Order: sequence, then C-alpha cells, then structure tokens
Amino acid sequence: MMWGLPWWHGNWWMGFWMLAWWVCLLGVLALAVYGLVSLFNRRGARQPMQRPDPLAILKERYARGEITTDEYHRVRDELKE
Repeated sequence: MMWGLPWWHGNWWMGFWMLAWWVCLLGVLALAVYGLVSLFNRRGARQPMQRPDPLAILKERYARGEITTDEYHRVRDELKE
C-alpha cells in the first residue's frame, strides 16, 4: 500500500506524462495533416483555370482540316461580332 507516501511518489506522474505524450503526438499529427492540406491547396491555386479561346479552337480545327475555308471564315466573322 502506498498510503503513507506523498502524492508525487504514486502513479499520478506516470498518468500525467502519458497524457502529455498523447497530446503532443496528436498535435504533431494535426500539424502534419494541416501542412499537407495547405500544400495541395496552394498547388491548385497557382494555376488558375483558363477558358479556351474560341478563335484559337477555330484555328486549330481549320488547321486539322475538320472544317472548310468557307466555314472557317463564316464562324470567324460570327465570333468577331
């Protein structure tokens, strides 16, 4: 029995240090997750989404031979309006 010993000689300190260890471990894990999430969010924010230029798409289609010269000129004039 440990009734005669002061409170600091008991198992109280072991419980305190176990609790402190788990709190530190969970803190480190939370910081790691936060760092990874912010890293991936910054990577996606660097390259803003760009809309394709309709005239550039038209030129590509004409260059590949998908549309005729008449269609190219007609659509180009419509896009410029």
